[in-house]
Amino acid sequence: MELRILAVEDEKGMRTLYSRLFPAGRYSLTLAENVAEATRLMDSGIYDLLISDLLLPDGTGLELIRRFREQGPGRSILVTGSMPQEALADLGKKEGLLRIYGKPFDIGDLLRVVETLAAV
Repeated sequence: MELRILAVEDEKGMRTLYSRLFPAGRYSLTLAENVAEATRLMDSGIYDLLISDLLLPDGTGLELIRRFREQGPGRSILVTGSMPQEALADLGKKEGLLRIYGKPFDIGDLLRVVETLAAV
């Protein structure tokens, strides 16, 4: 079964990177570039994993995290952001996030976490 991933990122280069990291066949990747688009996608489909940037042009990844959780338990969330590491760590604890990455992040670590989720 393919892991269904919704990746929300306003930077085109990052969306391209996600497309390369999560190829079709092993993953079902859907990309969004803002909160409004991601919200529409969440309303019309079910995803196993949300990967979201924290700061988006029309809102924050926190809005998406809360909406994602409302859709059902047992789903995973990874967050990326350009904030000091301490602030990211505090946010991760407060929001109960699976993993939070500062930018730039370790691509190998991200892949290991996602592959672990895909194996479940």
